[in-house]
Amino acid sequence: MGIFVFLFVWISLIFLNIQRARRKLPPGPTPLPFIGNLGTLDFQIHHETLLKYGNIYTLWLGRTPVIVLNGFQAVKDALIGHAEEFAERPITPFLRDIVGGIIFSNGHTWKQQRRFSLMTLRNLGLGKKSLEAWIQEEANCLIKIFARQRGEI
Repeated sequence: MGIFVFLFVWISLIFLNIQRARRKLPPGPTPLPFIGNLGTLDFQIHHETLLKYGNIYTLWLGRTPVIVLNGFQAVKDALIGHAEEFAERPITPFLRDIVGGIIFSNGHTWKQQRRFSLMTLRNLGLGKKSLEAWIQEEANCLIKIFARQRGEI
């Protein structure tokens, strides 16, 4: 009995938190518990949602809200008028732990990784004439190998 009460209270708190978050976001289709709108993602439903809610609406991927912007003007208004809200990418455990790297990072981590990457690439010769000569030499060797394999040399 106690487990059922605990589960009911836990699910109710999750539901209330989602409802509180939904009030601050643009309108969108009602999400299902735990999976959000993941079960309803296809082109036809996306088109119907666009017609019903307009160019800006919210979808839920699990418990993560995703603001959908359709059209040039909506994207321009959001990125120029609300740049702070759109400045960072959401950090999920999968992206942070499994993928990581400069592509999925942002903020201070992104700046550090970018600085390190550029410094390393410059140390390896990126942007220098010597790199171009080295690439040309390697390309010529590769062409000779291909020609030998085809019996042209």
